[in-house]
Amino acid sequence: MSVPRRLLCVALLLALAVPARAQETPETGGGEAPSGKTESRATSTGVGESEASGLAALGRGILQLPGAVDPEVYRVGPGDLLLLQLWGRVSRSLPLEVGPEGTVLVPGAGTVQVDGLTLGKVREVLLGRMATQFRGVHMDLRLARPRTFLVYLTGEVRAPGPAPANGTSRVADVLSRDALLDGASRRRIEVLHRDGTRQIADLDLFLRTGDASLCPWLRDGDVINVPVATEFVFAQGAVARPGRFELGPRDSLLTLLRLAGDPLPAADAGRALLVRFPKPFTPESLWVSLGDIYSRRTNPPLGEGERLYVYYIPQYHLQHEAVIVGEVMRPGVYPIVEGRTRLSYLVAAADGFLPSADLSAIRVHRRSPLSGEKDAELERLLRLSRNDLTATEYEMLRTKLAGLREDYRVDWARLQGDKNLDLLVRDGDVVRVDRLVSSIRVDGEVRRPGILSYVRGQKIEDYVAQAGGFTDRAWRGKVRVTRAVTGQTLLARNVRALDPGDFVWVPEKPDITVFQQARDVLATLAGIATIIIAIRSVR
Repeated sequence: MSVPRRLLCVALLLALAVPARAQETPETGGGEAPSGKTESRATSTGVGESEASGLAALGRGILQLPGAVDPEVYRVGPGDLLLLQLWGRVSRSLPLEVGPEGTVLVPGAGTVQVDGLTLGKVREVLLGRMATQFRGVHMDLRLARPRTFLVYLTGEVRAPGPAPANGTSRVADVLSRDALLDGASRRRIEVLHRDGTRQIADLDLFLRTGDASLCPWLRDGDVINVPVATEFVFAQGAVARPGRFELGPRDSLLTLLRLAGDPLPAADAGRALLVRFPKPFTPESLWVSLGDIYSRRTNPPLGEGERLYVYYIPQYHLQHEAVIVGEVMRPGVYPIVEGRTRLSYLVAAADGFLPSADLSAIRVHRRSPLSGEKDAELERLLRLSRNDLTATEYEMLRTKLAGLREDYRVDWARLQGDKNLDLLVRDGDVVRVDRLVSSIRVDGEVRRPGILSYVRGQKIEDYVAQAGGFTDRAWRGKVRVTRAVTGQTLLARNVRALDPGDFVWVPEKPDITVFQQARDVLATLAGIATIIIAIRSVR
C-alpha cells in the first residue's frame, strides 16, 4: 500500500474513533463533562446517544410494511436509506442514502453503484470493500427506511396517471378493486419495467390462492396497464363459487377449479363434464376425473368459453326432518325417514301430549308444491266477482284454492281407532298441537255478543240463547259457523255439532222494500209463465 493511501486510512480511523474515545471518558466527581462539553455516552447497543437519537428520528417516517424485508428480493433504488453499523475497535452508525443516480458514498470505498441490486448483493459489495480498509472492526449493513417512488397507471382504471408506491409494494397495493373500471381485466395486468422487461399480474388468482408470484413487486417508474377483460370460462355445479371467471394467460382445468373455490365435499370426484369448442360453433364434451385433474394426469389448457360441470353425489348427507310444536312434552325438530315415519312416531319421539292439548285438532302444515308457482288462470278468476263467474269457473276456482291448502287437521281419537289415518310425515312438515280452548264465540245480530263456555252436546240455538237471542234484524236462515281447526265457514244448518273454539256469526238481514219484493215475485211468475207457454207450444 502506498504511503499517501496509508495516511488516508489512518486519518479516517482517527476520525471514526474520536466518538468512541469520548464514550470511554470517565465521569467527573460532579457528573459534568470536562471543558463544559456534553458527553456522548454509549447505549446498550454500543451506539452513542447522539447517534441513537439520530436513528430514532429516521424511524419516525417508517412506512407500514407487509412483513420483514427479504434481502434477496428487495431491490435497492434512489431514496433508500441504508444504515452502516460498526462495532469493535470503532463503534459508529452511519446513515447512507442512495442518491438520485443510484449510487451511495461509502467511507473508504468511494462511490458504489447500487441501483437495481438486491439488498443482499449491496450488503455483500459494500462490506467486501470496507473489509479491506478496516481491521478489527465488525460491520453490518441494513435497510433503515424503504424509498417511495412513482408508478404510472394506464388502461381501465378510474384515475389514470402517477400513483405512489414504495420499495415493498406489489401490484395489488396500488390496484385495489375500487381502482378498476367495470369490465377491467384482473388477470392480464401488464407491468412494464424501465429496463424493458415485462411481467403479468393475476390479481384474482393471487387473492384466491395466495401465490405471491402472481403479484409482482413494483420498481421505480413502472407502467401498469390494465386491459379490458374479453375472455371467460365457466364452472358450474358442486364447487364453492360457481360462476363465470376471466380466462388467464396460462389457465388449465386445475386453475379453474381453484378460482371456483375447489369442489365441495358433496362433489362426485369420479366424473365431471368439460365442454370445449374446437370450432367456434361446435361444442365437444369430455368426461374427466377430479382426482386426475389434481394429480395433473389430466389437466388440459382452457380456451375461451369452455365450461366445467361438477356434479353432486345423490342424496349426499341427506337427512329429512319434521317439526312438532305446541302442547307436547318435548317440542323440537326430529329426524324422519320419508315413506316410513308416521305422525304417531313423531308424537312418541316428543314424549306425548301435555294434559292441556286439544287432541281433536292436531294441525299438520305441509308446504304445497304449487305454492311457489304463478298461476295466471287462478289470478284471473280471483279478480272476478261471484256474479261474473260461471258455474264451471266457480268450481275450478274452488278446486285451485283447495290445491293450495297447506294445513290439515288430524283427530287423534279417530287416528287411534283407524291406523289408516296415521299419515306419513314428509320432510319439512310442521305439526302443531294447540291448547284446548273450551269456549264458543257468538257475535253479530245477537243481544249480548261474547265468548261462552263450551259444553259438549249443546246446539247452536243454545249458544245463541245464552247470548240473549236474536235481534230484530237477525237473518236467522243465514247463520254461519267458522271452524276453529280448518277455518272453513259453513251454514249453521250444515253443522251437526260445534267444537271448542268455533265462531258463530249471525248476519244482518238485508233491507228490502215492498216494491223490490213485488218486483221479485212478478219476475218469478213471469219466468214460470214463459216455461208453461213454451211447453204448450211444443205440444
